[in-house]
Amino acid sequence: MKKSLRDRKRITAGLSAATAVFLTLFLALGLSSCSGEDATAAAIGTATAGFAGLWILLIFVWVIAWGAGIFFFVIWIISLVDCAKRDAMDFPNATDNTKVLWILIIVLAKGIGALIYYIVIMRQSPRKKNLPPAQQQ
Repeated sequence: MKKSLRDRKRITAGLSAATAVFLTLFLALGLSSCSGEDATAAAIGTATAGFAGLWILLIFVWVIAWGAGIFFFVIWIISLVDCAKRDAMDFPNATDNTKVLWILIIVLAKGIGALIYYIVIMRQSPRKKNLPPAQQQ
């Protein structure tokens, strides 16, 4: 058992040495065509491009986050208004406290509660419009 552990250590050390040699040769061959000024300019250009890419990514994520926030806020308001205007018996499996329960879910769970309300209530059973008596026939 000790022999196999020793062999593993030798193999690992050999691979580490081979990796170091490969990286050294790769860097030497890659930078051999550049003079000192060219290498510095290339490094500065790469760093600048990297920072610019990070800023673009940050702005992109920020815009998506704001868009998602506005989307959930609008869904929250629509769901809250719909729940408040809906008759208590218009809810599926309605009981005495169904409307109050849904309003609490929407208010306390914010956007996720509004999205759940939209999927479970608004899509499954649209609100009945209160038409004047002349138009009901």
